[in-house]
Amino acid sequence: MLLRSVFTKTVRDLRWPTFWTALALFVGGGYFTLLYPTYATQFKLTELLDQLPAAMKALIGAQVADVSTATGFLNIELFPMILPAVLAGFAIALGSGATAGEESRGTIDVLLSYPVPRWLVVTQKAAAIVLSVVVVAAGLWVGAVLGAAASNSPLDSGRVAEALVMAALLALDFGSIALLLASGTGNRGLGIGVSVALLVVMYFVNALAPVISGLDSVKQASLFFWYLESNPIRHGISIGDSLVLAAVAIALFLASLVAFERRDLAA
Repeated sequence: MLLRSVFTKTVRDLRWPTFWTALALFVGGGYFTLLYPTYATQFKLTELLDQLPAAMKALIGAQVADVSTATGFLNIELFPMILPAVLAGFAIALGSGATAGEESRGTIDVLLSYPVPRWLVVTQKAAAIVLSVVVVAAGLWVGAVLGAAASNSPLDSGRVAEALVMAALLALDFGSIALLLASGTGNRGLGIGVSVALLVVMYFVNALAPVISGLDSVKQASLFFWYLESNPIRHGISIGDSLVLAAVAIALFLASLVAFERRDLAA
């Protein structure tokens, strides 16, 4: 290969998508913490949240909101919906293209002509995706910390980091769904479509469960439940919840290995 391994080649291929997505989250995190004092004084955030109906609070994750600090403000503005959507969308795009992208470009035969077993190809591509998701999440953390320092806003950087770990695990779950579907079928559109549909459905199931009694019994089927149930930005990482999210990603990844290994790529 031109590069030492599938991993290094994939890292190189993903460098620009990773850079631009990380930059976008860096700017977003910095924006919200930099302007937090202005938002807090001009919009009277606590009073504004108190006036919202229960359904709206559920949708934006504000049932137990505390906007007296920049940490709490991020917990309302980014972590319930916007951040998971961006991170998961990024992971889905990468996961769906890991092998199916090579197939659509007609480069999969060249890749597999090297003495690299199929399972190792998927493993190294998945490792590169994990690295990209971590870098993108770190971009938001750096931006938030710098913005808070510049505006002298109260920010618990440790709690933000812990919440980002949970968000990254959630994103990798959806990325793994896309990887499994695309690896098993060679259809990148299917991987993206199903993963995004599950992302939307699971979000609304978890968000509306507090106000729609019929959803309460199925909310644990939503990956968002395990991401938000412990409110990690306020209480830190829940070991149990993080293990569930990690186990889902690992199980889907292992299924992807089997699916890709059994595919007849000549068909």
